[in-house]
Amino acid sequence: MEMTPWLLLTVLTVIAVAAPRYGVDSRWPAPGDLPAPRPRHRVRDDLTSIAHAARQAFPSHRARG
Repeated sequence: MEMTPWLLLTVLTVIAVAAPRYGVDSRWPAPGDLPAPRPRHRVRDDLTSIAHAARQAFPSHRARG
């Protein structure tokens, strides 16, 4: 499989956008300061919310019973 430059650029952009959300931060606190507490985000929670939004956007046509 050949990786096109656009695919590589897309993957790197997604990683760069997602990194701070999941606790990856390359900035160092000032000497003597404690790092600020960060909210914990989990990939599972984000995927669950995406799946929930997709189910609402594209409802199933199955009979509920």
